[in-house]
Amino acid sequence: MNILDKNYDSTIWVRAREIPEFKGALEALEKNYEQYCVDDILPSKFSHFRLFQDVGDRNTYQKDFFRRQHRLFTCAVYSLIYPENEKAFELLQDTIFEICDMFAWALPAHMGPLDTINQFELDLDACTIGMALALIKRLLGDRLHPLIIKRIDDEIDRRIVSPFLSQRWHWEFRENNWTTVCTGSVGCALMLNRPDVFELVKDRINHDMQTYVDAYGDDGVCTEGAGYWGYGFGYYIAYADMLRSYSNGKDDLLAGEKIKSIATFYQKMILDENVVVTFGDCGLGGRMTQSAGLAYKLKSIFGDVYEFPPKDTLTYDVHYFPFFLDTFICYNEANKDSKLSRNCEYFMANQGWYVKRTPNYSFACRGGTNGESHNHNDVGSFIFASGDKQVLCDIGGRPYTRQYFENEYRYTYLETSSRGHNVPIINGQYQGNVRETRSYTSFENGVVSIDFKELYDIAELKRLVRRFKASDRCVEIVDEFDIEDSDASFVERLISYIEPKISEGVVEIDGIMVKFDPNVASASYTIEQRALELNEDGSIKVGSDVYCINLDVKMPCNSFAFTIEVK
Repeated sequence: MNILDKNYDSTIWVRAREIPEFKGALEALEKNYEQYCVDDILPSKFSHFRLFQDVGDRNTYQKDFFRRQHRLFTCAVYSLIYPENEKAFELLQDTIFEICDMFAWALPAHMGPLDTINQFELDLDACTIGMALALIKRLLGDRLHPLIIKRIDDEIDRRIVSPFLSQRWHWEFRENNWTTVCTGSVGCALMLNRPDVFELVKDRINHDMQTYVDAYGDDGVCTEGAGYWGYGFGYYIAYADMLRSYSNGKDDLLAGEKIKSIATFYQKMILDENVVVTFGDCGLGGRMTQSAGLAYKLKSIFGDVYEFPPKDTLTYDVHYFPFFLDTFICYNEANKDSKLSRNCEYFMANQGWYVKRTPNYSFACRGGTNGESHNHNDVGSFIFASGDKQVLCDIGGRPYTRQYFENEYRYTYLETSSRGHNVPIINGQYQGNVRETRSYTSFENGVVSIDFKELYDIAELKRLVRRFKASDRCVEIVDEFDIEDSDASFVERLISYIEPKISEGVVEIDGIMVKFDPNVASASYTIEQRALELNEDGSIKVGSDVYCINLDVKMPCNSFAFTIEVK
C-alpha cells in the first residue's frame, strides 16, 4: 500500500500513537527528533564541500548534509503523528526552505571536478530528496504554507524534472542499486508532483527498472550484499507499488517468479537473529537489520512467499524515508510474532551462494566472480556463525572515501583483499581482481564444490577446488590443489574478531573448534586492524582487532582438510 492506493487511510498517523507495536518506531522518531531537531541548521561550507576533491574525504561535508536530511524526514513524520506540535511543523517548513536554498542536492563525491561541476547532478541523494519533498507535499500539503508548496514545486522542476529530461543518466544503464534508487525516486516524484511529465517518461523509467531486474539471476541473489539489496530493491518496490496504484493495476512490475525470488533474498541471508551474510560492502561483524517498513510492504505484496523477519531484526531508520513511512502505512498486526526457522538450506545456483541454518550453527559460502559491484576478492570464502555472532567472519566493508573506489587502492585494504577473507594464500599470493573470470560452483549430494583456480591468476596453479559439506553440528572443508612449483606454499587463511586459542591440531574460537591433522599443517595467527569509521578530519579511525589465523600446509601436498564444529 502507498499514499496513492485507494485503501490508504490518512488517519493512520495519529492512531499510530495508540498501537503498542509502533512503540519502537515512535521511540526511534523521538530519538531522531532530540538528535537532529534541537540545534540550529548548520550552513553548508565550501571548505567542506571541496574536501572530497582535495583529499578524498567524504565525511566532513556529508555529516551536515545528512543531518539536514534527517531533520527533514523526522519533522515530516513528527508532524503527521503529532499534528498538534506546531514547533515541529514550523521546523519542518524551515528545513524545506533551507533545502530548497542548497547549492546542490547531490554529494560532492558524485559531482565530478570542481572546475566542471554540475550543480544539478542527479545522484542517489538528489533523487531521493526530490521524492521525499513530493511525498511531504502530498501528505501535508493542506497545512504547508503556499510559498513552501511553490518552492517544492519549483525546485522539483529545476533539480529533478529538467535534468532528467535533458539527458540519459549513467545510472540508467547500471546493474546495481543506483538504477532503482535514482530512477525509482524520480518516477515516484513525477507521479506525485508532475503526472503530465511522468506520462512522457514512463516507458523510459520502466525500462530502467527492468535493467536492474535483468542484472539478477533467477536465484534472486544481490551480489552487492544484503544492505544494498534493501536499498536498491526497496526503491524498486516503492516505485512498482506506487505505479500499480497510479495505473489502477494496469502496470504491474511486481508480478513474476523472478521478482518473488529477489523479494525473498534477505530471508535467505539471515544467519541468526540480526546476524546476516556480509559478502561485499556490508555490515560490520555481520550485524545488520531490515527496515520494518520494507518488511511490512513486502509481506503485504508477496504474502506467504515472503518470510517475515523476526521482530528483533527490524529497524526503524528515518533516513530511509519511504520505508519509514511504510512502517505505518503497511503495518499488519498478524506479523508481530514471526520467528526465524532454524532448519533450512539454500543453494543459489546462478551466483553459487549457499546458506545453511541448523539449531547449532549457521553457515554461508560463495562462488561467483570478482567482477561485481562493491566487489571484494572473496570467491570461495565462507562464514561460520554461532549464537549471535559470526565466529569465522566476513568483516564487511570499509568507510567510503575516494580512494576506496579507485582500482589503484581498493584491493590494498584488508576489507577488500582476499587476505581479509577465509580463502587460501597460494605461493604467498592473494586472489586477484580478475573481473571477467567466474568460478564454477555446483551442489550435489549435500556437497558444495567451487572451482576457483582462475581467480588466483597464478601460472603454476593447475587446480584449485574447495568442497564444503555441512551436517547438523559441523562443516567439513576440503581443498584440492595442484601447484607445479618445487617451492610451492599453501596457507589456509581464517578470519575472526575473536582471539583464537591454538593447540595441536585444534584452533578454538569462542565455542567452535577448527580441527585438522597436525602432521599436515601448523597453526598460528597475526593481528590486523580494520577501519571502522572516519575521524573528524576525514582520516580513517582504526577499529577492532581482526585475527588472521593461518593453517600453514606442509608441502609437498595436493589436498588439505579441516572441520569446523560446535564444541
